[in-house]
Amino acid sequence: MRVRRFLVGVMALVLLLGIAVTPCAAAKTKVRVSTWWSFETGSPLDALKAAFEAAHPDIEIEYLQIPSSEYYTKVLTMIAGGTPPDVAMLGMDKLGSWVPRGALQELTPYIKEAGYDLNALFPAVRKAIEFRGGIYALPRDVTTSVVAYNKTLFDQAGVAYPKAGWTRQDFLRTARALTKVEGGRTTVFGYAFDTFADGFVDWLFTNGANFINAEANRDALHEPKAVEVLKFLQGMVKEGIAPSPSQAEAFKYASSAFAIQKTAMYVATVGWANSFAKDPNLNWDVAPMPVWAAGMEPACRLWVNFWTLPKGSTHPKEAFKVMAFFAGPEGQRIVGETRMGIPAIQSVAYGPAFLGLPGAPEHRQVFLDVMENAKPFPLFPESDQYFTVMRRELDQVWAGQRSVEEAVAAIDEQTRSLFNK
Repeated sequence: MRVRRFLVGVMALVLLLGIAVTPCAAAKTKVRVSTWWSFETGSPLDALKAAFEAAHPDIEIEYLQIPSSEYYTKVLTMIAGGTPPDVAMLGMDKLGSWVPRGALQELTPYIKEAGYDLNALFPAVRKAIEFRGGIYALPRDVTTSVVAYNKTLFDQAGVAYPKAGWTRQDFLRTARALTKVEGGRTTVFGYAFDTFADGFVDWLFTNGANFINAEANRDALHEPKAVEVLKFLQGMVKEGIAPSPSQAEAFKYASSAFAIQKTAMYVATVGWANSFAKDPNLNWDVAPMPVWAAGMEPACRLWVNFWTLPKGSTHPKEAFKVMAFFAGPEGQRIVGETRMGIPAIQSVAYGPAFLGLPGAPEHRQVFLDVMENAKPFPLFPESDQYFTVMRRELDQVWAGQRSVEEAVAAIDEQTRSLFNK
């Protein structure tokens, strides 16, 4: 009996010691990532989360989805209130206004500690993540702009497909030849463009123009090169080659006009290209933007969506690990394969994750060919207020209610106080 009691006691002691020395499962660090994108099962964000957590089992990603209409206001409010997300998705145009507000952390110390390879990025992307001498973002995905053209409409009109090196005059003649009028009503426009900044910034760049001057302290749409571009676009609307605002109401966005084959050409990003590729009945391809005139350098817009580290992030080191993974080789492979955009890392973009994608456009490489001359979308603190004024004044130009010269003079006058604060 005593032996039995002794053995039971020994076993109990062993069990207690076993419990004492067994380590508790380490709690995972939760990194909150704000996004306006959906993250349901099978989505690109879900794929990024799954891949990251498999590589970093000690960190859990929690997405915070905020509607795009209130996204920026809400995230800024969270930062100001001391309850920011750990990582924030950010559109490129917001970087110029968020950095001066002190809303974002400068990333150089984190980049050095993590050994993130900035040189693997496209040079234009490397430039785009900088602002005022600091690095405040890593790339989510990238796009350049190209001319999407409807091959069926070109064939019906007997018009040759565009090629690299064509000029704006070639573009104008092509658009004119593709415009189709039946019974006094335009059934196909040669070209359609959106009237907000994204809709014509590429044309400004082709002529060496911009919204603001090189010092970023004054509007530049009143300068001769910009005026020339705006008059070129207004001329196409007046001639009926491009839809007027009232005509455009039928399809809301120029991209929609291209999708339903009501316009033969449209300046597209890779996001719109991925959308067009879903329609098997749309026979289309892409070509580079025209040069403004023979002998001039080609140009187009570079847009980068960002991952940023908000001020006050609860877990900054872990948050940067998420950012670096999403912007690293594996994350960018997922970006390409799930058609989020162009991978920001050159070797990934030129591989199967982007160039190897099935379906249209046939000449997908054009998106990469134009990268060398792509210019980052302009960043400046007053951008939100500036573009509100710009669109209000230029809407009157597209509607034929005001001359280009009158509109740009009004923009310059109304925005000077913004830059002189």
